[in-house]
Amino acid sequence: MLKRSPRAILILVVTAGIAAALWGYYYREKSVTIIDGGKKIEVKTFSATVKDLLDEKNISVSAQDVVTPDISSKLSDGSIIHIKRAFDVKIIAGGREVDVKTQPDTAENIVKKAGIELKDKDKVEPSRTAYIEGPADIKVIRVEEKVVEEVKKIPFKTVTKVDNNLPMGQTKLVQKGEEGQEKLITRIRLEDGKVVEKTTERVTLKPAKPEIVLKGGLMLASRGGVEFAYTKKLKMLATAYTHTGNRTATGTMPRVGVVAVDPGVIPLGTELYVEGYGFARAEDTGGSIKGNRIDLFVETESLARRFGRRWVTVYILKK
Repeated sequence: MLKRSPRAILILVVTAGIAAALWGYYYREKSVTIIDGGKKIEVKTFSATVKDLLDEKNISVSAQDVVTPDISSKLSDGSIIHIKRAFDVKIIAGGREVDVKTQPDTAENIVKKAGIELKDKDKVEPSRTAYIEGPADIKVIRVEEKVVEEVKKIPFKTVTKVDNNLPMGQTKLVQKGEEGQEKLITRIRLEDGKVVEKTTERVTLKPAKPEIVLKGGLMLASRGGVEFAYTKKLKMLATAYTHTGNRTATGTMPRVGVVAVDPGVIPLGTELYVEGYGFARAEDTGGSIKGNRIDLFVETESLARRFGRRWVTVYILKK
């Protein structure tokens, strides 16, 4: 039989005592408080660690639950264990639903934790920075912006001008029209594939050049073998007047060939041809000569009375 020295025996005794003391410290019955999601539970246990106690009490925790202190921590009498439970969040993105468990966090972080990529323009409802502290629904709206550019022709316009030097019925091309070009920039914003905004900007690359056409305004007439050109023909109510001793509105003395007009209809100084009277010039006005009225000068009062009132055709002669 192996004999041990007194020193070795002493060491064995001390070691055994320490082991017994440690066993007694860790494995004696302890009072522990478990606070699970706000629910308080008082328990008695011989478990050495937090994990052992949770296993003993059939309390399961997920990877997203937070246990304080850590499950590997040693238990002592009076220990308090906090279990902060993760909650469910439903994420709707791109037409599919993803359910995740999470601790309180921003909506953006929860979406990213679920493995869903967020692009810069994507919208999150509630906002990306919204702090989620309990069960909730988060919606991710995919936002896409497109820019479409198209070059189109700008049709030219035709501008027609009356030229009183050109006989009626004739036309003259002064400037040939040219088409222009413009760029249409269309910006389209889509949310989950649906168009929610569309704007179009027009940028002129080359302005159109108008086509300019002269249209004859010169008309010809012949009376008593005399041909004259005119630009306008009016139907007017004519009367006649004779000497009054006064000068005309233009400062001339009345004479055959002078007529009074409404300057708003026929400007003073206009050369005329009056049917039944002949060539004339608008040099005078009269208080009753308004609108399409004309007063013709004749030499005598009897001629004026004989002329009476009648409708005549008045030609505005070309200057």
